[in-house]
Amino acid sequence: MKLLEGLDTLRSEIFGAPLAALSALFVLLALFTIPSVLLERRGRPTAALAWVFSLFAFPFFGVLAWWTFGRIRLERKRRKTQKRRRQFTAQRGSPSPSGATCFDQMFPERAFTDSIFTLYEQDLTLLADGHQFFPALRRELQAAKSTIHLLTYIFTLDDTGESILEILKERAQRGVKVRVIVDTIGSQGAVRKLRKRIESFGGELAVFIPSRLGPLKVANVNFVNHRKIIIVDGRKAFIGGMNIANEYEQEWRDLMVRGGPWVAHTLEHIFLEDWYFATSHALPTPPPPADPPKGSEVAVIASGPDTEPWLFDSFFLLLTQAKKRIWIVTPYFIPNSAILEALRTAAGRGVDVRIILPRDSDVRLVAWAARSYYRALVQAQVKILEARGPMIHAKALLIDDDLVSIGSANIDSRSLNYAFEVNFFARSRALAVELEAYLSALAADSVEIDAQVLAQKSVATKLAESAAHLFSPVL
Repeated sequence: MKLLEGLDTLRSEIFGAPLAALSALFVLLALFTIPSVLLERRGRPTAALAWVFSLFAFPFFGVLAWWTFGRIRLERKRRKTQKRRRQFTAQRGSPSPSGATCFDQMFPERAFTDSIFTLYEQDLTLLADGHQFFPALRRELQAAKSTIHLLTYIFTLDDTGESILEILKERAQRGVKVRVIVDTIGSQGAVRKLRKRIESFGGELAVFIPSRLGPLKVANVNFVNHRKIIIVDGRKAFIGGMNIANEYEQEWRDLMVRGGPWVAHTLEHIFLEDWYFATSHALPTPPPPADPPKGSEVAVIASGPDTEPWLFDSFFLLLTQAKKRIWIVTPYFIPNSAILEALRTAAGRGVDVRIILPRDSDVRLVAWAARSYYRALVQAQVKILEARGPMIHAKALLIDDDLVSIGSANIDSRSLNYAFEVNFFARSRALAVELEAYLSALAADSVEIDAQVLAQKSVATKLAESAAHLFSPVL
């Protein structure tokens, strides 16, 4: 016993003092980090408080997180993206508008230079879930004659990814120019194999903000390219929330829109801009479509850390202007105070406000944080519905009788402030009817979270949700 006690004493003497010194060092570093947090998050007190809490609750991880991607990388990458965006726009200009639309008066003139593009399009199709989207995608890819441009956050080398690669290979061997952009975070683990495979058949692969930190990749967490767009021959295009992976084709619920030449022309501009950012190589800009602009009024809105938060602005404006209904489906729901109050006040003036979320999320911490907002919304007569069954990954908004939005952006701080996102907006009665049917089917197989359900939550559940809520600004 005395020997064991002696060993314990020796161990504490050897390791105790260094550990105590290291702990004190990181507490001191956390203290000196606070001014940086206050300056960088000025105007956003909730986010500042969340970072301060993280610094003192977990000094080592808090300090490391802030100085790796919370501040230094944020400013450096923002300046870099802004510079490259200006360079691209100066060289290539922006897509010419195809006519005045209802979206033109919603935003200041500067937004239409490189972030918001308005047009008319008559060739629009809603593709609900993988069983509709992937067959349609394969048909368009197999019919490609000149170019295939594919931008996705996740490209997985599973059955779905392999089948798409085989089509790309066959088209490239027939002379089609194949270019693919993937995000370094979303497609981590597959980038090297993808590059080897795509370049082996004459295609080109660009990686968006490749990390210099190997598997850690902490430098890029705030700047993922979350966009999902595919353009074929500059004539057909897809935009929405689906990545290239088995779960999107076989399991999860999600939405895409297929558009004709004017949508394709606009999305081509966004793809070429991202290609220029990732490679510093400016590709030729295709001419506008010869087809006369007609059909539905459309806006394509791109947002990211190098722009003002135009997607947040568009969501906020639509929520505050809705007169009859606001139906939302989103996998990740962490609204800021402005979006939260826009939803509450809309319900207060008699608008039918419904939010559909997955009952079983793939990210539990985010689900807990989302549920921390339920009580305030339910009290304001907002209907919260948690859909049973497969994961809901769709991101869509239905306003009144004829306005729809489908895209890559979630309703959270990361999507609306940091990530590169793109959403499609249209004033189309036909698309609205299809989206209404889709959302109604989800709602029919959902659990409504009302005041009674909230009152029955256990103390442990409430604590988990309240703790997750503290991290909402950084999720």
